[in-house]
Amino acid sequence: MKKAVLITGASAGIGLATAKYLADQGYQVFGTTRSITKRQAVVDEAKAKYGDQLQFIELDVTKDESVKSAISDVMNKAGHLDAVVCNAGSGIYGTVEEMPMAMVYSQFETNYFGYLRVLQAVIPSMRERKAGHIVLLSSLGGVVCVPFQSHYSAGKYAVEGLTQGLRQELYGTGVKVAAIRPGDIQTEFNDTTYLNIPENSPYKKRCQACWDVINKNMKIAPKPILVAKKIHKVLKSKNPKAYYTAADFVSSLLPILFPLMTSKLKEKILRIFYGIDFK
Repeated sequence: MKKAVLITGASAGIGLATAKYLADQGYQVFGTTRSITKRQAVVDEAKAKYGDQLQFIELDVTKDESVKSAISDVMNKAGHLDAVVCNAGSGIYGTVEEMPMAMVYSQFETNYFGYLRVLQAVIPSMRERKAGHIVLLSSLGGVVCVPFQSHYSAGKYAVEGLTQGLRQELYGTGVKVAAIRPGDIQTEFNDTTYLNIPENSPYKKRCQACWDVINKNMKIAPKPILVAKKIHKVLKSKNPKAYYTAADFVSSLLPILFPLMTSKLKEKILRIFYGIDFK
């Protein structure tokens, strides 16, 4: 019997790459998207290649009823879930001082509370079956705060803490929890990130310089299949680690080396790396 996995935010980027890769590995995949109509080409392509093995369902992680309805639909089709990958996310870029509060709320609603809604919907059945894998998409930005992405990093730091907490809560239940920490991955993420760099901003020069480096790095970053394979590694593990890094070689060293450095040294390295070591 095929193992059933739910992947949120599966119609693009890391989510889509993971959905396809797991379908190729023989999983029954349920991928979510906020709007099937808007992603119809992706849905049709998946249907043509994978048939019912990769099915898309509408789910908005920011809405309670949408989550409950979608999870109920998946349960009716699959009977149970062997794994859930919380991946749906969004990005905002700009300073703490100038970012509209509405955008900050929206960021956390998707990147943290969206995870919680899905988890609260799927954990009970996993716990009752005494089996299941939960994979949370964190980020190296949850280990090291990227300049001018304070809110995004804060959300990922929250996911890091959520991972630790869940592992303790679900210890002994048969439900395994792990987080994936992608570095820069070549997706459309930057294209959909909300930019807030006002022309009259006192931060404009440094903020724009940093964004230019981020965009440059995105173009030469690893493909999302790297993350998909790490997720598959977790799903195959009977006792997964808490955290897995999915990044280029240099970036993958950050979780190892940065804890050994002083805060000032880490900050200096980040400013140099992002081209903003000036006043």
